[in-house]
Amino acid sequence: MSVLFALTNQVQHVALRHMDVRPGTVVNVATTFTLLLLTAPLYLERTWLTHPAIGWFVLAGLIVPGLSMTLHTWSIRLLEPAITAALSSTSPVFAILIATLFLQERGGLHLYIGTAVIIGGIAFIALRSRRLRATWPLWAVAIPLGAALSRGIAQNVVKQGLTDLPSPLTAALVGSAVSCLLLVSRQAISRQPMPGSRQGYGWFALCGVLNAIGLTGLNLALSLGPVSRVAPLIATTPVFTLLLGRLYFRNTAIGWPSVAAMVVIFSGCLLIILN
Repeated sequence: MSVLFALTNQVQHVALRHMDVRPGTVVNVATTFTLLLLTAPLYLERTWLTHPAIGWFVLAGLIVPGLSMTLHTWSIRLLEPAITAALSSTSPVFAILIATLFLQERGGLHLYIGTAVIIGGIAFIALRSRRLRATWPLWAVAIPLGAALSRGIAQNVVKQGLTDLPSPLTAALVGSAVSCLLLVSRQAISRQPMPGSRQGYGWFALCGVLNAIGLTGLNLALSLGPVSRVAPLIATTPVFTLLLGRLYFRNTAIGWPSVAAMVVIFSGCLLIILN
């Protein structure tokens, strides 16, 4: 899933050259919902729609993907994919804290050390990139951190719902439906146009497809394991964002310090896996 989310970051970066944040986010979330809705007959049972757990998925939909994606896309526009992914991936800190407080999850020493190592490596990449390419205001870091907080909350909310109704696709469908409704309603009320070229619509639609797969995969992981294990592993997204940016999208330079940080991050992942 980390590789998929990293690819989404890079595709969004390309999409923002052709379309602004607000209409782009609408296209993105609407595509995600449409894809999940079209495939609903393959997995959705009607009785599930009245299940009490649906309320948790609706609550998650108020946060992800609508709010978190708006903040994330805005961050990519102000910063860049690698920095956005790095700062957004502090979400394990929020996710684990919330899971400990509200879901009574407990992890071993390996889990906490591994999480600290991952966050440390990510912070190094982010700070080093800012020092080398400081073209954005310092206050902008609050935007991806806000996205990280929203994801940390949403992961715990979805986990609670999946405990009672273990259907990752249903969780993704309901969440995206709520987000789509909110974003489309906001767009309609504002009566603002949705300017953008065909390329912009196409790139953001591709983001929506990738998002649908990513959300489903993340929910599947949450249904199989605790938040405290899933969240840190998803936090490896910045590493793959950096690699894709260098190898395929040619928008990121990778020096030996960054390579060393990646090794440290994957070491943290190994500690978590061994927990």
